[in-house]
Amino acid sequence: MKKLLLTLCICLMTSLTFAGSILIEGFEYANHDLVKPIGWVCDDDSWLCGYQEKDHNRIPHSGNWYAFSNADDSWMFMQLYLITDMQYRFSCWAISDGNCQLEFWAGTSPAADDMHTLLLTTTVGNEAYEKVSNYIETIPEGCYYIGIRALTNGNATHLTLDDIEIDMVEQYDFIAEPVTGDSSMYPGTQGIFHFIMQNVGYDALDITLHPSNEFFTNFSCTANGINGMTFHTEPDEIVEATITATLRPEVTPGTICWLDIQMTIPCNCNTAMVTFWVTPMETENATENEVVEINVFPNPASDFVTVEAEDLQCVTLVDINGKTLSSVAAKGNSVNLDISNLTAGLYYISAKTRSTSSFVKSILKM
Repeated sequence: MKKLLLTLCICLMTSLTFAGSILIEGFEYANHDLVKPIGWVCDDDSWLCGYQEKDHNRIPHSGNWYAFSNADDSWMFMQLYLITDMQYRFSCWAISDGNCQLEFWAGTSPAADDMHTLLLTTTVGNEAYEKVSNYIETIPEGCYYIGIRALTNGNATHLTLDDIEIDMVEQYDFIAEPVTGDSSMYPGTQGIFHFIMQNVGYDALDITLHPSNEFFTNFSCTANGINGMTFHTEPDEIVEATITATLRPEVTPGTICWLDIQMTIPCNCNTAMVTFWVTPMETENATENEVVEINVFPNPASDFVTVEAEDLQCVTLVDINGKTLSSVAAKGNSVNLDISNLTAGLYYISAKTRSTSSFVKSILKM
């Protein structure tokens, strides 16, 4: 109970920057048999709790704490302040030995007459664990208590509840994670770094990227086929992005380098970051900090592109999601690539030479 109250106080006193989750643990960790669940208000002890061995448990425990009702119509309440400008998902796991109507309510006080907003309702009764959930877009004023109601009408003797969870879904919220990145590069060369962003809030967002320049320079970014460091996302939209960056020529080979990509939104109420780790390699058969020039033309192109560089060894064509489309071994200083069968859009060409690792150039297919 102390853990729950502390969680709620923190949520109310601080700015919410990430979607949170509250697990009401009164059932799972109750420590008395056949008394009302800890932390909950029950006027007549119609809700009880205890420990039961059950082989149908959905988690690998030999048994579990459970709460059950011993009345046809029973209520229990817990104090929980819901914020009106937030959106919530309510969920729990339930099992009953007969048909039972399970309802979640919110209201002003721990009394049935003061429960005014229905959050979730379902019928439980197939004698197997069910996950029940509902998404609430609008929370009215005066939601200071959560109420759980069980209507059995004599059809059930046990309604077991586990893991009552409340997820706070924010207006502005997003997450990001790396997909892949070069684990090693030569100083002075370019690498390709892929990552994913997802808008998990309930409002549209413009996400701006801020790559760190401690070890890298010459940044360019593409997300969903659009160039630039700021991208628009709709709720629940997943954006796959690719950044190209040059490892600084003065970086000492063998040291551990990283590329941090910080992401922000206009309200500054949320940030996220992905990190790619890179180890610079010794340059073979080349003077220190030497950078080999690569030329790609024509650009834009419609049928063929020519890639030129001294001592060219291999040329690879990659789409904006990092998928390799073709790879051609080179003899000499130039290679022609057939792009006539590609759809219009942005692509990357990675060229390796005898003395350096990959250089990366972007091309536009018309």
